[in-house]
Amino acid sequence: MTRTVIVDIRGNSFPEQTIEPDTYVVWRNLDPVPHTVETDPESSYYFNVGPLPTGEISSPVWFSREGKFEYVCRFHHEMTGEVTVAAGAHAEALPMPAHSGHDGLAHFHGFITGGRSGSRLYMSHTPVIADDRHRYQVILRGSFADPKHAAIYEALRSTSYGSGKTQIFHDHLALPDIGAGKIALLAEASVQYYPLDHPGGIEIPGLEEKIPVKIDKILHFHQFDPDASYPVGLQYLVYGDDLDVFIDHHIIGAPSFHSVAKLSGQPDFWTPDNFDGTSSILIPEKRIVDVSPKVLRRVAFVDNSYHLAWLPPSGAYRQPPPDPLIRRDGTAPQYDVLVAGTRPSHIVVERFIHFDVALLNNRVVIT
Repeated sequence: MTRTVIVDIRGNSFPEQTIEPDTYVVWRNLDPVPHTVETDPESSYYFNVGPLPTGEISSPVWFSREGKFEYVCRFHHEMTGEVTVAAGAHAEALPMPAHSGHDGLAHFHGFITGGRSGSRLYMSHTPVIADDRHRYQVILRGSFADPKHAAIYEALRSTSYGSGKTQIFHDHLALPDIGAGKIALLAEASVQYYPLDHPGGIEIPGLEEKIPVKIDKILHFHQFDPDASYPVGLQYLVYGDDLDVFIDHHIIGAPSFHSVAKLSGQPDFWTPDNFDGTSSILIPEKRIVDVSPKVLRRVAFVDNSYHLAWLPPSGAYRQPPPDPLIRRDGTAPQYDVLVAGTRPSHIVVERFIHFDVALLNNRVVIT
């Protein structure tokens, strides 16, 4: 059976890895700086997974024959690694699950996780517009299958870290299989959290690998249309329960941004009837306008300090701006909204949990 091995990059170092033939290898960057994983272009077994920003997991590389395969980081020439492929090797590996119909879309996926209870996790998929394996906005409600794992998670949530960013990673699967109900268990998950002194994320002790997480309910699932038109105003999806209510920016068209925030209490429109799905709200005072100049493929304008670009020329990358719902004058992030596009209401953001422009737009953003 084809298997997958995770190689963690730590301390500007590649660990040596020994695997059996017919094994996939993926690299996970746990350093605070980007790395590449590539062989010499003249190599007889060439591979190049491209640059890996902090916390990112590479595309898989398949090793089909025995031998020793050296690789380097282009950014740090002293960093070298080696994969040894030998019959009978006993590497720690994860089985590659076979999900009928969408094997070509299988990949590693991350989910931003909210909720204080290990039996009620709210999981928002981290999407990528330019990669059809990740071109989905997915919000799930799940739970840890093992009570001891739920207890570890709840202990973290009960500390001063509270509702900070936590992320669940899972091995190869195809998101359409989740949408079709064919996958009800993330059997080989790992969990990380993101304290201020470790912005790249660190593993939660006891939840490092092979953690089963059940999918209890699909709250939202849609595939992006990069050429779709934006609505008038920023549109968000609201989800949660009576304890925690979250909003995700509803990703429509390209370029766009992915954000997850926790609201302060329950808005007046949030009732138990909403707990098994999502509600749509519109923030009229904020909007994305597609200006599409000829120089760049697609450009969008949010406000005077905030511009998005999808696939501009190489080298245009800069650090992204903060979440557009953060008030530039430092006042509380509260907004008048329209529920389902018509009913007036009001929201107050308690905490901004996750914000991404670069990964969603193929790691490219200008400000």
